[in-house]
Amino acid sequence: MSKPVVSKWNARYAHSGAGIPAPSEVLSRGARWLPEAQAPVVDGVVSQRRALDLACGLGGNAHFLAKAGFIVSAWDISDVVIEQIRGRKLSSIAHTELRDVVAFPPEPNSFNVIVVSRFLDRSLCPHIVNALRPDGILFYQTFVRGLKNKNFMLKSNELLSLFKPLHVLEYHEPEPEQQCDDAPRVDGAPFEASLIARHS
Repeated sequence: MSKPVVSKWNARYAHSGAGIPAPSEVLSRGARWLPEAQAPVVDGVVSQRRALDLACGLGGNAHFLAKAGFIVSAWDISDVVIEQIRGRKLSSIAHTELRDVVAFPPEPNSFNVIVVSRFLDRSLCPHIVNALRPDGILFYQTFVRGLKNKNFMLKSNELLSLFKPLHVLEYHEPEPEQQCDDAPRVDGAPFEASLIARHS
């Protein structure tokens, strides 16, 4: 990732405050699809399932998942935001990592839950699919309109295409008439599509 990109995100988070943001709408609305945080006991061993907040920003999704009992990893390109998360008292996020997720995507078969909010790099999508364990759940939400750079905006139904190998549990996208720049917010998420899908 280029230094200007890192600098942009560091500048954005430099004065963001210490508060923990709410989780993304797709995760809070679709939390009923989360698996149990505690995996079935095998040979007398109790283990917790693993979750990833990819391109985590201020970590609202990561904190939500940690409170739900998952072993959570939070990754972001911004060292400023990673240090903010690490500095929070009594944080239950297990792992925070300064990571360029495009250059170093998640390893195959490594997470039971992956959440991506307001981040889009199409080359990463196959890696996200492969990183889900069997029956793993993906929560994805990002813009279909409202950004200057169109490369970071989804086309109509594109999330369904990008994650075609997964089984769709829920999909939401604003109607075309709701996607104009002066349209009112819809379900608290203006101009955003969201997908909840399960790995086979």
